[in-house]
Amino acid sequence: MKKILILIVLLFSVNAKAQDEVNKIVLKYGKHQDFYRFVLICEKPAITYSINVNLLSNGKIKLTFTSPFEIEFEGRIISQDDKIRDLKIYKNENSLIIGTSNITKIKVSRLESPSRLVIDAFFEELAQQEEKIKSASILIDPGHGGQDLGIHVKENSEKNLVLYISKEIASRLAQKGIKVALTRASDEELSLKKRLKIQNTLNPSLFLSLHLSSGDFFFIYTSKIKKNTPKDDPSKIFLKEDNLVKIFIKKIKENFSEPVYSEKLPGTLLIETSSPALLIEIPKRSLFSDKKYLDKIIDTFVNGIMEHFKVKTEKTNYE
Repeated sequence: MKKILILIVLLFSVNAKAQDEVNKIVLKYGKHQDFYRFVLICEKPAITYSINVNLLSNGKIKLTFTSPFEIEFEGRIISQDDKIRDLKIYKNENSLIIGTSNITKIKVSRLESPSRLVIDAFFEELAQQEEKIKSASILIDPGHGGQDLGIHVKENSEKNLVLYISKEIASRLAQKGIKVALTRASDEELSLKKRLKIQNTLNPSLFLSLHLSSGDFFFIYTSKIKKNTPKDDPSKIFLKEDNLVKIFIKKIKENFSEPVYSEKLPGTLLIETSSPALLIEIPKRSLFSDKKYLDKIIDTFVNGIMEHFKVKTEKTNYE
C-alpha cells in the first residue's frame, strides 16, 4: 500500500511539473485598413525567440513551437479547431495555423517589455500595390534654368519656382518609396536635347515637366503622337497618359478654384519620350503666392501621382 501511495505521489508530481512547463501565450489580434496584426505575448523572451513563423503557399500563417503551449484569447484558451472573430485557428501539439484572407506578405518582429512576437500580415491587394509603387520611377523636369528665366516679374522667376516645387515633389515621393530623379537639381540651363537624353537613359514610369501658365489657370498637355513608343503595345502609353490627365484634373478641381484645361500637343518633350509624359503649367499667381499655396500644389501633384500608381486597373473611370 505504501508503494502504491509513493507511486501516486510521483505520478502526480511529474504531471504537475509537465503542467507547469506548458507555455502560456496571450494572443491579441486587430484588423487594420491594410493589414492584420497578431501580437503573441510570451512569459519569457526565450519563448518569443523560439517560435518559428512561416507564410504557407495557401495564404495561411503557421507558427511552430519547440515546447508545449496554450494560447489565450480574450480570456479563454483556444481549442484545437477554433474560430475567433473572422479567423480560423488550427492547433496541435507543436504548431498553430491561422487562416484568414489570402496573405501574400508578412513582417515579423520580436520585441521586449513585454516579451512579444508581432506579425503584420498584408492582404494580397496591398502587397501588389506595394510592389507597384516600388517599381515606379518618376523623372521630374523643372522648366527653364540658367539664363532662361521663363516668366519673370522683378526678382521672381519661373525657373526658380518650378525648381523649388519639383524638389519638394521629389522629396515627398521618395519618402513614399518611389524612385525619383530631376533633369536639373540646380539653376542650370538645359537644352531640350539634354532633357530628352536624360529621359531616354532613365526610361521612367512617368516623365513630368513643370512650367508656369500665362494666366491664373492650370494647363495639362499630353502628346498627340509618340515617336518612341514601346514595341509590345504602343496604345498602352496613351491610355496611361489619359488616365493621368483625368487623375490630375480631379485632384486639382478638389483643391483649387482656378480652372484646369487639357490639350494634346505635338511638343518635342512629349512626342519624343518613350514614357508616359505630362507637361503641366501651374497658375502664374504662384510667383507671388505664400508657402501655403505652393504646398497645396505640391501635395495635389504628389497625391495625383500616388493615386495613379495605386489604381487597380488602368481603365478606372475618374469622372
